[in-house]
Amino acid sequence: MPKEQVSEPEKQSSGKDAGIAALISIVGMLLLAAPSLGYVYLGNVRKGIIYLVVSWVLLGIVIGVALFGGTLLAIATSGLGACCIAPLPLIPLLFDIIVVYDVYITAKGEKPKLPF
Repeated sequence: MPKEQVSEPEKQSSGKDAGIAALISIVGMLLLAAPSLGYVYLGNVRKGIIYLVVSWVLLGIVIGVALFGGTLLAIATSGLGACCIAPLPLIPLLFDIIVVYDVYITAKGEKPKLPF
């Protein structure tokens, strides 16, 4: 009986390289605050635009809270409240890292973790 050859599983469902998609997302995150550029590379422009807008809105909210809320909190607490605002920039950074990871697994052909 001839043995059937087991072919290597497909690496990318879209034919695009997962490493390149992740690299584009990382560069977009660092230069433009746009980690969703990897989705555009993969051909999913709608999802890329949605997460671009979400990323920028989240960044704007964090900057606004840090500037205005942080200043008021620092004044009200004689400077001690400013330490509570310090971890706030980690929120958009964490979101961007999640988007980069989702771009990578999407390019590999796995089920994406983020909706749309």
